[in-house]
Amino acid sequence: MKQKQNFSQLFNPRSIAVVGASGTKGKVGNMIARNITSHNYGGDVFFVNPGRSKVLGKKCYDSLSDIGQKVDCAIIVVPGRFVENIIREGSSTCKNFVVISAGFGETGAAGHNREMSLKTLAEKLDVKILGPNCLGFLVPSIGLNASFAEGLPEIGRTAVISQSGALAVAIMDKARKEKLGFSSVISIGNKMQIGAAELIDYFRKDKHTKVIALYLEGIDKGQLFLDAIARAVSDGKKVIVLKAGRTQEAQKAIALHTGSLAGSDNIFSAALQKVGALRAKNMSEFFALVRFGEHYKNNLVNPVRVGIVTNAGGPGVLTTDAVASLPGVEMSKLSKSTQTSLANLLPEAASVHNPVDLLGDAMLDRYEVGIKKLIADKNVDIIFVLLTPQDQTPVNQIAKMIIDLQKKTKKLIMTSFIGGERVDAAIDSMNDSGVLHFESPTVALSAVASFVNKRTTYAITQKTIVKNRANLVQNIIDKAKDRTSLYFQECQTIAKEYSIVVSKFWDVTNGFDAKMKISYPCVAKVDNPNVLHKTDRGGVILPINNLKELDNARGILLNKFQESGTRIIVQLMLPIETELIIGFKRDPIFGGVIVAGLGGIYTEVFKRVDFYIAPLTLGEIKHTLKTGNISFLFDGTRGKESYNLDSIAHIIYNMALMGIENPQIKAIDINPLLVYNNDMSDVAVDFKILLNTL
Repeated sequence: MKQKQNFSQLFNPRSIAVVGASGTKGKVGNMIARNITSHNYGGDVFFVNPGRSKVLGKKCYDSLSDIGQKVDCAIIVVPGRFVENIIREGSSTCKNFVVISAGFGETGAAGHNREMSLKTLAEKLDVKILGPNCLGFLVPSIGLNASFAEGLPEIGRTAVISQSGALAVAIMDKARKEKLGFSSVISIGNKMQIGAAELIDYFRKDKHTKVIALYLEGIDKGQLFLDAIARAVSDGKKVIVLKAGRTQEAQKAIALHTGSLAGSDNIFSAALQKVGALRAKNMSEFFALVRFGEHYKNNLVNPVRVGIVTNAGGPGVLTTDAVASLPGVEMSKLSKSTQTSLANLLPEAASVHNPVDLLGDAMLDRYEVGIKKLIADKNVDIIFVLLTPQDQTPVNQIAKMIIDLQKKTKKLIMTSFIGGERVDAAIDSMNDSGVLHFESPTVALSAVASFVNKRTTYAITQKTIVKNRANLVQNIIDKAKDRTSLYFQECQTIAKEYSIVVSKFWDVTNGFDAKMKISYPCVAKVDNPNVLHKTDRGGVILPINNLKELDNARGILLNKFQESGTRIIVQLMLPIETELIIGFKRDPIFGGVIVAGLGGIYTEVFKRVDFYIAPLTLGEIKHTLKTGNISFLFDGTRGKESYNLDSIAHIIYNMALMGIENPQIKAIDINPLLVYNNDMSDVAVDFKILLNTL
């Protein structure tokens, strides 16, 4: 029987036990025992250790069952080989466990087997297990530190879910310095049973959580993960993801261009975009997003109009450049009355346009004038205050003034005090008082843009398969027997079922006859399931202008490719306007993935492609085409007619259906797809289908 994913008792326990509690300083069992009893946690606390009568002055029990009452949550800190017995013995007393112990899937084959055995036991006993090999969890609002991390964060509205315990500690340490609070911090370790998807669903319903921030090293339940994010975003939560391994070697190519283009990181980004999550590139961006998320108000609309106040021209110009480069934010146009008032109150050399440059000798009075005037201007949504500490700059006084003004206005004031020791105290005071300070204006504004840009979530649930079409494809594949790919004729037959136009061809393997009525100029190509990259292997001959040249080309290709099953096909030489590639691959985590972008022989050189996670809607495809890497094809760049967006969108849509409806298909590649901005129809010239083999 599958247990309901209700984690209230686990993460908000009225009673908690530590199995393996220790009185020896430095041991994890001692650290956890101390943490649980050091932060005003109001629930009952029990220690279990058959080798001790007391720990930290509290009675020790020999086992969970000896406690004699139900316990909401048990923290297990014993060698991995004992964990299974402890859970088996204690399952009648407790149904929620946190396994801190290592020695499971992270250690190799023996550990993996131990973890699988533990998972089977958990399902049999209907218990929930966080971990194993995790840090534990912290819930500041109830004073609970059920981990071996030192201290307890401030109370906030961000839930942190981390696959790495060490990084969770680092996040809390930095947050402590910046006075950033959390609703919960949870380390998922090996995520044997409870992973990111389950916890996103939990915090989606948590009224104390506004932002869900995740650090991940890998995903093993792609569909569940995306479903959970989509639900959370639809419910108004912001989901921020920092994932390790952006620059790791992409997944092994699957013999087609599609495979080499669609590395795992590209797919991960496309998946997050599909469901409306925000992706942080690094720790700096991660913290900026989390910090802004704590203060974000839904009354900010796209574009957010930014007013800048600075005492240094350089940082002001750099921040202006950052605004110009980011969708969702723009420099506010200060009203004439604001500019006139500033001109009357500031030195003649000061700039009263945006950014408002107070000059390097600006004291408290100029900063106060500049900030107050921007607060009063209806054209300004956010005020960004920049400061560099000149000799005479009263840094701390300016910080105090900003704190006071932020308390009096509903407009958000963001700051960036650029310097070292001279600005440290001022930054600390602003952090203590809830004023948003960022080391980098660019990172800060990027966070603003990320939050205000509208994110549409798209369904990731598979639609009903068209059975007649799938049966036809199955018959073709069955005839292919042990082949790893299909012949061009077979690909064309399948493409027709999905309304994809493929270039006309003639099979001249066994010669010609008058009925063929081959037109010139034409192209001769080798057609063999084992020859995927024809051009690279010299399997394409062009141009061919008459029957004699065609017969000669046919002979050359047959002689060059003597592998069994080789065929020679002929196609018309069509005019080339623009070449696209559209491919499908089956990702092991997220399922069907479409790659679409500039094609031809330079596909892997330019890599101007976009990624789509199937299933798809036409609206989703059109949005990406209009905003992605080939959007210039549809905006009439340099006076050229726009290409047919609807036609290309339908081809991408049907390609996705082809891959999803037919699990026997491993990958599909159209390269090139010739597209036109005139009356000619878009047509697939080269079409490959790779098959899954046993």
